Amino acid sequence: MASFPLLPDAAPVLSIHICAALTAVCVTPAVLWRKRRDALHKGLGYIWVSAMAVTALSAFGLSGSGLMGPVSPLHALSFLTLWGLWVAIRAIRRGDRHRHQATLRGLATYALGVPMVLIFLPGRRFSNTFFPDAPWAGLMLAALAFAGIVAWRRWWAHPRALSPER
Repeated sequence: MASFPLLPDAAPVLSIHICAALTAVCVTPAVLWRKRRDALHKGLGYIWVSAMAVTALSAFGLSGSGLMGPVSPLHALSFLTLWGLWVAIRAIRRGDRHRHQATLRGLATYALGVPMVLIFLPGRRFSNTFFPDAPWAGLMLAALAFAGIVAWRRWWAHPRALSPER
């Protein structure tokens, strides 16, 4: 049976990190899948970019694996996320919609997807909270969900690439 001590006993920086990441995850479909690029898209985009920036910045307040002092290899993803946000904002300000869209879709897929898988590694807080009796189950579910998202994204971006020749 899963117990849920995820946020009440967490350090403030971890609570901020989790809330910002969940905000980004929840807003992602509305920003990416809306047909119209209107004021709602722009407003949700500001929320999404802010949530991603807070998630990336708060990651630096979390302790690493000890491989390189307080920094872990996963912190590189935070640097890449901040860089990607800057590139996307600069692109849309210059009127380069294609680069803006491609950068943010990549961030939505990989900057949210890779950590989604890694937080369910056995022994980590999310794995222990949601899958205490079957630690590999969470990792497998997250990996399958991520693989499905990547496959769908590739098909959606290039539907002819996966369809048979006529």
